[in-house]
Amino acid sequence: MALRFSSTADITLEVVITSDSSVSCDEKAVQDYLTEGDKSGLSIGEDATIFIIKPLTLEERERAEIKAGAHTRSELGRYLSEQKPQDQEGYARWHHSLSEDEREALGTYQDYLNKCYYEIVRSGLVSIKGIEGDPFDLLMTIKPEPTRVATLMELVCHIQRLSLLSEDEKKN
Repeated sequence: MALRFSSTADITLEVVITSDSSVSCDEKAVQDYLTEGDKSGLSIGEDATIFIIKPLTLEERERAEIKAGAHTRSELGRYLSEQKPQDQEGYARWHHSLSEDEREALGTYQDYLNKCYYEIVRSGLVSIKGIEGDPFDLLMTIKPEPTRVATLMELVCHIQRLSLLSEDEKKN
């Protein structure tokens, strides 16, 4: 499948976060929701927090990546990130064996990715239903931190998925 980017950003979508205490679902439902946008496996309570997002155009996505440091990111770090083992122990041993400059490059690249995620959400988060104020600033006040990070990552998934749909797919 070829990558397709939104040519317009005039479509919005309401999403919930699966770690919201008012949302219940199993792991398969989470996966279906994050990859396909399928809400059928979710049980969404009345007081669930609703986030309004929009797709990013190619230009908005590029601006977010540049703002995050795309032109100065570590290419060695990117390469190492692609090579890292997926299992926790394997990763720990692999990371331990890296040289100091490789660890620094990997850390610099991870920092770039984190900044990218922030910029994607800053650009694609329109509002939080029922709450006044800058939605990104509000997002950054979610406590505890693991809930804020999970919310941020799910919003990145939804915004990226929506951004890659064709115009016809967005309307369905």
